[in-house]
Amino acid sequence: MKKILLLVATIAISVGAVAQEFTPTYRESSDSDLQGRFKVAMDIPLSQKVKLTWGEQLRTKDSFRSVDKILSSLSVAYTPWKFLEVGTEYAFVNEWQGKQDGSDIRWRTKHRWNIDITEKLTAGRFELSLRERVRMEFRGYEANKYTDPNPFTTLRTRLKAAYKNPSRWKPYAYVELYTTLNAPKRVENCLRDPLERDNYINRVRIVLGSELKISDKHKMDFHYMLNLNRTRKTAYFHDSGDLNSWSLKKVAAHVICIDYKFSL
Repeated sequence: MKKILLLVATIAISVGAVAQEFTPTYRESSDSDLQGRFKVAMDIPLSQKVKLTWGEQLRTKDSFRSVDKILSSLSVAYTPWKFLEVGTEYAFVNEWQGKQDGSDIRWRTKHRWNIDITEKLTAGRFELSLRERVRMEFRGYEANKYTDPNPFTTLRTRLKAAYKNPSRWKPYAYVELYTTLNAPKRVENCLRDPLERDNYINRVRIVLGSELKISDKHKMDFHYMLNLNRTRKTAYFHDSGDLNSWSLKKVAAHVICIDYKFSL
């Protein structure tokens, strides 16, 4: 009996020692993907200075092999002066989650709310603009605030230049930075430690494209988008709350975009 008790005590001590020696793991990965975005939108002028826009967009990923998101959006833009525009947009997002082999398929929903202000300037043949946009993304599913803040808030800063010319084509380019505003900081225990913030630039977007004016009411937009994404993720043990692992995932997404817009 004493031998059995000694064996049990030895096992318990060994397990405790292993638990105490556990070190959270860090992972860093880099990947690239070819994606697509296809959008149909309709402008509804409410007055000379107010415009309502409805849009539907399909996004693909995994080299066009699977659906990423389906978005339905409604936005309002107000232009009090030629050099200034303010706007807001709501988007209902259906996001597909699953593996490339088709297993573990599920849909989850998000609600996006954008508030932006755009300053415009004309310099010769160039139309320059600076847009500041605050995005709040509300998750329609349960999430741990230490891993997935709800809402997730981001500041988007975009600098754009478009070239005016006599043809139907208007080439443009822009650079946009995404900066998190409430990203959670890594803690040792999510059930015990207070929530802190650790914000960072999580995306750099570079776009080259051109608008095509088909007629006064019909337009198309063709552009290539390079998204350099950086996502920090943490994982905690469900029962104890202790930090399990943290990671930095970097993805270079090459995105082909085609938009069509009709104006009433």
